[in-house]
Amino acid sequence: MRYLQAFCLGAAVAITSVTHVFAQGDSDPGFTNVGAMRWGSAAIITEDEYEFQRAHFSVGHTFSMGEKDVKLNIPQLEVRLPMMESGYFDVRLPIVSASGSLGNKWGAGDLTVAYTQVFKADPETWTLQATGGVMFGMTTANNIDVAARPLPMSYQSGTGSTDVMIGLNATWKEYLSFAVGYQQPIIRYNENDYYRLSYVNDPVYNNSEYTIARKLYRNGDVMARIEGRFATNRFGFSAGPLALYHVRNDLYEDRMGLWNEIKGSQGFTLSGVGNIFVRFGRYGSFKLDVTGSLPFIERDVRPDGLTRRYTIMPRMTFFFNQRTLLF
Repeated sequence: MRYLQAFCLGAAVAITSVTHVFAQGDSDPGFTNVGAMRWGSAAIITEDEYEFQRAHFSVGHTFSMGEKDVKLNIPQLEVRLPMMESGYFDVRLPIVSASGSLGNKWGAGDLTVAYTQVFKADPETWTLQATGGVMFGMTTANNIDVAARPLPMSYQSGTGSTDVMIGLNATWKEYLSFAVGYQQPIIRYNENDYYRLSYVNDPVYNNSEYTIARKLYRNGDVMARIEGRFATNRFGFSAGPLALYHVRNDLYEDRMGLWNEIKGSQGFTLSGVGNIFVRFGRYGSFKLDVTGSLPFIERDVRPDGLTRRYTIMPRMTFFFNQRTLLF
């Protein structure tokens, strides 16, 4: 009976995410995939054991379509290490490959390191967590094409800034999860020089679909998500809405050295996100999961190159068999 109730709850949340249309997987600057803010952050392996009590590493690959005709392939490595009996560290490093009519580029994405403190862990009531972390920009976002022309942000592997992030999560049993978070750039070193100008008449390069984001001054983002989840020890799925709000319009520097507001870059993005998984091995040591997202509402302008018309990410995770104690 409880599984039937969980199934109904997950389905209701999934339907709500489609019909009420307020959230996002598009324009995600990174914090929705870390610690307490990530999907399944309080997932349970056995009746009294959480995933975060085991060290594990994951290898995933995101397939996505970005701005204009840019195709994105993003392999990534994730490591989680339980620490100090009631917390854990997350480390995440993607490699971003972008290909489109302006060329093919790849490079290291932004490195994320975060610590999550578990304040309460009770599979029969509530699990409460809080995360703090840093996303280190690994590039100045200044890739050029074969003709030595600056490329727009959609071809860059990082945002050109170092950000801090914080977040909270409350999960009821394993069935319903609420998460909020905030990510703020604190050190900006974006050197992108794309200005939609070519020394020859090139309508492909000068296309107005590419947003001018020269020396991009990016502002912060707030996120909120609801996740309905149905799971057994061996398989399960979850679905729900993910909302992001970009708190202020971003800025770019013109060729005269003056800062200009990028109108329409402030605002909401809303996506529906779903995940399905299956576990393998005698002790559930292997997990294969697939996450997908589809935006329903988007900001008018997304100058940071984080436009995602859809995302699909299969991932394989290996859990080490040691278990840390909680409280």
